[in-house]
Amino acid sequence: MEKKSTGKYFKYAIGEIILVVIGILIALGINNWNAENNLTIKETTLLIEMKSNLESDLEGLKWDINKNEELLKANRIVLKSLNNGVYHDSLNLYYTRIKGNTVFVKNTSAFKNLESFGLDIIKNDSLRIKITNLYSTRYEYIRYIEQVRDEKFQYEQIIPQITKHLRLSSENLYEPINVDQLSRNNEFKSVITLNCDMRYSIITIYKEIENMITELIDAIKLELKDN
Repeated sequence: MEKKSTGKYFKYAIGEIILVVIGILIALGINNWNAENNLTIKETTLLIEMKSNLESDLEGLKWDINKNEELLKANRIVLKSLNNGVYHDSLNLYYTRIKGNTVFVKNTSAFKNLESFGLDIIKNDSLRIKITNLYSTRYEYIRYIEQVRDEKFQYEQIIPQITKHLRLSSENLYEPINVDQLSRNNEFKSVITLNCDMRYSIITIYKEIENMITELIDAIKLELKDN
């Protein structure tokens, strides 16, 4: 009887242990599922915020592209008129527009939030690489071009040439002080040529970034749809 009772209680104890282990495993599974679910929700929230940031960036970038195209047009018209030795008052509008630069205002709040949580929260490797490449590489590169190269060029080359060779007209527009001398001034024309190159280069970079932003927005939309 004692042996039977002992065996019975032993089996009961084993059964209890198994039930406890199963309970623990189920609890761990639920906790892991909750943690994974919370990460997925956070990833979705960050991607929605980033999509909104990128759409705003795209609008700002289009404005910057248009502005630089206007500046490029003005510089080319001025350069062509000087090379042809032609001048009339209507050119003053373009002389006024030979200077100027743009600064692409980026919305990086979503990316900063993503960095604080860790980039690994983005499960899609391809999407994570696209995000990192845009924010950490291309955005930093255009910032350097704008705030170091172009801004320096404007202050050290364009503005001194304007101060030296142009004056404000009664319409508050710039006009040549001496058209004949200016048409023979190779230094002035060289700076305008360099400015054309700068504007064209910046437009090209802006358009490359515009394409990258568009592709990233599409990739985020696809990821959100899959989630």
